[in-house]
Amino acid sequence: MYRKRSGSLGFSFTRFANAAVPSFFSDESVSRTTDLEGYRRDMCYMHQLASGNPYALDERCFYVAGIVDSEGMSKKTHKALRKSGGLREDWTIDTHQIGPRFTHQMAVLSVNRQRELINLLFWWEEETQRLRKLAEEERELNAMIEQDEGRDREMMDQLKFARERVRMKRRQRPSQRRPDVEADQDDIVMASFQGRSKSAPDTVMHTSGETTGPPPEYFSPGQRVL
Repeated sequence: MYRKRSGSLGFSFTRFANAAVPSFFSDESVSRTTDLEGYRRDMCYMHQLASGNPYALDERCFYVAGIVDSEGMSKKTHKALRKSGGLREDWTIDTHQIGPRFTHQMAVLSVNRQRELINLLFWWEEETQRLRKLAEEERELNAMIEQDEGRDREMMDQLKFARERVRMKRRQRPSQRRPDVEADQDDIVMASFQGRSKSAPDTVMHTSGETTGPPPEYFSPGQRVL
């Protein structure tokens, strides 16, 4: 972990590996990238959303993400991670258990694939935090909608729009996301705050009043807010 300029904490995989796993990067004969390409993150994300518990990594996820080449090896990797403590009893991630003995605990994988695995674990830990945050936001909106049902129609429309927006964020794959949408600082939100948007607009309205092109990908044109 390290502290960003904003004061928040961030994670540096390189610093972790150098500190926790000595000589982890000493092998220069790298044939595969240690970073997870966009499509691999997308595949893993959609696989987890379709599972019974998206927060828990199941036995097939390492095969889906391309960490290993078979479902059988994915199950072996899953078992080794549970034994090492990297996965809890409920199969959720515990990155605090990844330490200097990781290379020995995960001997079923090559060093290079161990790097990919660590990248996957820390990345999915962040995705889990995002999913939990979205789930909490949807619960709060559901409670507000239930409480205000039949009262203020305009307020109800805004609450339902906000709920649908949260649901669309959840459905978005990592490669589809936009930083301004994730931070709720995009044009549609700014317009709705000013009372300019009661439903999905055909064009994006800037705070200056200008319009430029279609809405961002997270909004499906013509989609109703229920």
